[in-house]
Amino acid sequence: MRATAAYIYIRGEYVNERKDLEKARKEAYEAGLLGKNACGSGYDFDMHTHYGAGAYICGEEMVLLESLEGKHGEPRLKPSFPANAGLYGCPTRLQLLQMLKQWPFFLPF
Repeated sequence: MRATAAYIYIRGEYVNERKDLEKARKEAYEAGLLGKNACGSGYDFDMHTHYGAGAYICGEEMVLLESLEGKHGEPRLKPSFPANAGLYGCPTRLQLLQMLKQWPFFLPF
C-alpha cells in the first residue's frame, strides 16, 4: 500500500477518548513508532487526528472524507471510489477503528 499517513477521525463529544488518543500518539512518536524512519524501517509514517462535530452521518465513508477535508459533512454528489480518488483526491483506504480493535479477537480463529 505504501501509505505515508493515517488520519483518525474522532467525534468531538468523545473528550476522554481524544485525550487518550493524543497521549498514545505522542508516545508512539517519542518511541519512534511514528514519524521519520518509523520503527527503523526507512519509511516515514505520520498519524493525524481530526475532531469532527459528531454528526452521525460522518460514519458514511464519502461524508467522512468531506469532513476530513474541512467541508460540511454531506455526501459527495458523484459516485466516488476512495481507492482511486479519496482524501484530497489521492488513493485512500478507509477502515473503522472500531473494527480494527476487534481483530485480535478474530485472528486466533
